[in-house]
Amino acid sequence: MAEEDCELNEKRKREIAKWFLLNSPAGEIQYIAKDLRSVLNDEKAYNEAALEAFPLYNKSHFICLELPDRSGEVLVTSYNELDENEFLDPRTAQVAIVDHVKQVCTDMRPTADEELSSPYIEEFRYAL
Repeated sequence: MAEEDCELNEKRKREIAKWFLLNSPAGEIQYIAKDLRSVLNDEKAYNEAALEAFPLYNKSHFICLELPDRSGEVLVTSYNELDENEFLDPRTAQVAIVDHVKQVCTDMRPTADEELSSPYIEEFRYAL
């Protein structure tokens, strides 16, 4: 019985930590995460919550990250997401690889032809 209670408590800690991270004010998640890590005093629960919450937070807040070669910035949104950590930068035709928890763009790769928008869509993007 005690093991079940402990398991529930760990799950509950993770859910509460995730809630705090997801409800952080815009641009303040790193400060909340730092405080939350020290309050929780449970590295496993914090890491699990962070791995779940940061990608959702980053995409919902449309964060903008500088590209590694400093050639520009990439928006992190669900609209340009190709894979879990890959985001298309249509301006440079590059795919940015993102570390969500650190909120940095760690690498870039060229875009494959099937990942690019059609010329019809690009016409509207340039107009905007």
